[in-house]
Amino acid sequence: MLGLRSAVGRAKRRLVADLRSDPYLVAILVVTVVLAGFYVWHGVPNFATWDERDRLLDPLVAYGRVIDQPSLGALREGVIWGRQPFGATFYLYALALLPVVIAAAVTGDLGAIAGFGLPTEQFGFWELWHTTPEWIWSASLVSVRLLNVAFAAGIVYLTYRLGTYLRDRTTGRLAGAFLAVTWGLITLAHEGGEDVPSVFALLLALYLLVQYVETGKRRRFFEASAVGAAAMALKLTTAPIVFTIAIAHLLRIYREGDSWRRLFDDRDLLIDGAAVGAVVLLLGFPTLLVGGVVEFLIRIVGHPANRVSAQNGPNASILWWFLRGYVNAFGLPLFLASMAGLGAGLARLRKRLTGGSTVLLAYLGLYALLLTGWHDFRPHHLLPTLPLLVVFLADGISRLRERRPALARPIVAVLLVTSGAYAAVGAAGYASTPRAEAVDWMDDNVERNATMEFYTRGFEESATPHWIDAQYPYAGDDRESLDPCPEYVQLSYRDLLYLRDVPDDHRSAYVRHNTEERATHVQALLNGSYGYDIVAEFGERPPEYAPDRPTPGSVGEILPLGIYPQSDQYSDEQELRANQYVVILRYNGSCEQPLPRPD
Repeated sequence: MLGLRSAVGRAKRRLVADLRSDPYLVAILVVTVVLAGFYVWHGVPNFATWDERDRLLDPLVAYGRVIDQPSLGALREGVIWGRQPFGATFYLYALALLPVVIAAAVTGDLGAIAGFGLPTEQFGFWELWHTTPEWIWSASLVSVRLLNVAFAAGIVYLTYRLGTYLRDRTTGRLAGAFLAVTWGLITLAHEGGEDVPSVFALLLALYLLVQYVETGKRRRFFEASAVGAAAMALKLTTAPIVFTIAIAHLLRIYREGDSWRRLFDDRDLLIDGAAVGAVVLLLGFPTLLVGGVVEFLIRIVGHPANRVSAQNGPNASILWWFLRGYVNAFGLPLFLASMAGLGAGLARLRKRLTGGSTVLLAYLGLYALLLTGWHDFRPHHLLPTLPLLVVFLADGISRLRERRPALARPIVAVLLVTSGAYAAVGAAGYASTPRAEAVDWMDDNVERNATMEFYTRGFEESATPHWIDAQYPYAGDDRESLDPCPEYVQLSYRDLLYLRDVPDDHRSAYVRHNTEERATHVQALLNGSYGYDIVAEFGERPPEYAPDRPTPGSVGEILPLGIYPQSDQYSDEQELRANQYVVILRYNGSCEQPLPRPD
């Protein structure tokens, strides 16, 4: 405990000293908070992604069980209930949501949380969301998102520290400034997930490892082991930190002039570091602490194995997925510059193999190797690499600035202006989204007793007012209780994906099932065959209602993703403007035949 207090005190003193001595850092952090926090309440009380929904529900269900039945058994039920044991994110969001629970007790709405029970996932836990007071969801979402904004600012600061420690303060400023206007970080700060907190912990672990390699202080090794395990407890895909810690130890041995064979001579250091990491990792999973051993093992062993075999996106080379993710996360200018910076960093590796930057390169390489084993991935999976890439870019520009300042200055200006504009356009897009516009229209134009039918797998993927009487035909097998002719039907961008005339291996996993029948149903609704008329549209209508997505494997077709930030995404990435087209239809018939529903 004393060691933790000492480390926290050391970090606080370092932060205060940096803020007092470097006014540029203050400006960089302000830009980060403004961009990451702009309209952070977008979409509330609805969720940005189903991951945000699940991570928020996990601690709320546990709170509800304990409030309803104060006992260890109820606590165990509530903790184990979640979709998956998400690890230390549970602790973070339990703390962030505690003020909401207290406010519910003060306002007399605590019973709503106590009544959560152990909900079942039908239409994204629609019934639970619909019957719980709207303010509870709004306050909860804003709380966890603001926490992510704070972590995003922390990531930018740690990137600044890495650049400063590895070279000089100019490098740190450049690295921090580039990351502050990186869209891949800004968009993830607008949702409550585990990506941003885990990358904060990961960067801190890498910073400590760099210090260990440079100074040889054993305490830094143990701190890196503990913080690296915390990063893994937040998100398992940060696991390459384990091998990076071993590489850092190798680098330190070589730096001291000793033989590589001494790696295992200092067994106490390795064993103690591994023990510290193991303890932190185990404590980071509340599911294990309440006795959910099987669930914990499934998460640790089964989930990574399943992720390797999962095919969520269309078939394309893994290089295409890297390009697609980085182009959108950085924007074209910063992406090209970052690749140049990485190349320069690799070229310098031969001259100084044992420097701290080798630790960052090692993690980059190991993480990239991890992703190459997957079928596909999204931009948020690349977040751990973004700060490291901008550090190498900043390092390269700093060296260029020393040799040719007249060339370096315009390069920096162009990158900051173009990337700043790219990020600002993306952040501004949260202020007015098609789904939000659709909800406002429904508030004003749809009767409170009207029924609206949806087809997305969860209500968070649609424009869904909290008050609406939603009907979902796929919540169980019994359809006899459904309104045979609902007054309204809503089609989303995801529903329109069935209309694309492409091979199945060009489709995402969620629109590969029963494609022809689903396409016929959507088309019949749109052309009036079922007696429905279009009464409102929001967002840009796709050509002939069929979304035009980049051809899997085509490099040229993904370049526009680096020009406009709120671009088309797959799977569990945030659905932004490009994915938020909404069309609302109203029934004009006499219901002689019920509305057909495809399987």
